[in-house]
Amino acid sequence: MGLGFIMSNDFEIAKKIKGYGSFKGRLSQKEIVCVDNRSVKINVINSLSDYIELICKLNTSFENPIFYRGQKNANFLLNPASLRKNPANENLFIEEFSRHFSNEINECYSAISKLILMQHYRLPTRCLDITENPLVALYFACEKNVSKSEDESWGEIILFKEKSAFDKKIPERLKTDKSSNVSIVANTAFMDEDFSLWQLGAYWKNDANQAFDERFLNLKTIVRDCFIVRVPQNNPRIKNQQGATIVANANYVYLENANSEKMRKKITKCILDYEEDYICYQMLFKKCSFKAKLKINQTWNMRFQKVKPYCDENTIEVFKNDPFNFQKIYYRDCEGNQIVILIPPDKKEKIQNELTHFNITNSFIYPDMETVANKICEYINK
Repeated sequence: MGLGFIMSNDFEIAKKIKGYGSFKGRLSQKEIVCVDNRSVKINVINSLSDYIELICKLNTSFENPIFYRGQKNANFLLNPASLRKNPANENLFIEEFSRHFSNEINECYSAISKLILMQHYRLPTRCLDITENPLVALYFACEKNVSKSEDESWGEIILFKEKSAFDKKIPERLKTDKSSNVSIVANTAFMDEDFSLWQLGAYWKNDANQAFDERFLNLKTIVRDCFIVRVPQNNPRIKNQQGATIVANANYVYLENANSEKMRKKITKCILDYEEDYICYQMLFKKCSFKAKLKINQTWNMRFQKVKPYCDENTIEVFKNDPFNFQKIYYRDCEGNQIVILIPPDKKEKIQNELTHFNITNSFIYPDMETVANKICEYINK
């Protein structure tokens, strides 16, 4: 769960977006704050027993589980590492990694499997690490800060759960690494900062082994979307962490023959505001306001530009505060409140010590030989 590549102004942006305000001396055990017209219930925990009591009250199951993300600083934004500084460099990370480790990359069977491999080696990707194990998330939330300026930071655990967009009573099936929608998002990472629907479609057809062409790609998934993905448990670290991932997308849309700021905003908003969860190129072609600009067999004419997330320069509001539509997968209680867990900085060490009784330690989280060897030396030399 690497949290590198944090922009210098992330903390201030996060305070504004998350709505937590100043933590010190303000938060009660349970407090509800309003963030972007949704209510967020903040639960402050002071011990492992507090945490377990809270977790046992949550609504989860094997078929539709809750996933957890622990962050050592509650002011960290939910922002995939490869998109934090400059989305234009995203595909450069992939190209360089592929050049150095061509054999390993060639063994991957899909775009998402390549991103998961890179994520494992802590390269920046558009994946966010999450876990099905709440104790693992608590460990990450209580990690020590490297920077002295962050000594007083509150830890945070954010909860996620997949929901159906069509019937709120029926849970959406969790996506696997073979999902067509996941393939759309993952292959966007392989694109340049500016790319066409045709280019993305070519990658997607090869990756997902689809008979359909790019005219049937869901434009909403390209413009703004995210998915929880259960990844293959194919290495000790992922197994121990019960790891999963969230893949995310955020892109503006424009037409090559009508590339004005006004048209760019208009067509992007049209896709975002479409009443259904699926809209493809053919469906957009039928809309009167764009028919003169679109050609049914010229999908290269529809182009996308990667969004710099949470940036105030974005002309569309959602790209400033929730660019990836994470709100659709936040876990909510029966009253509709998003659940967030915070850990005071002076309780982190105590909780970490409590976690050791359940073998949730650094050598368990990172079970490679060097980490385990260092832990053995540290234990014996005490």
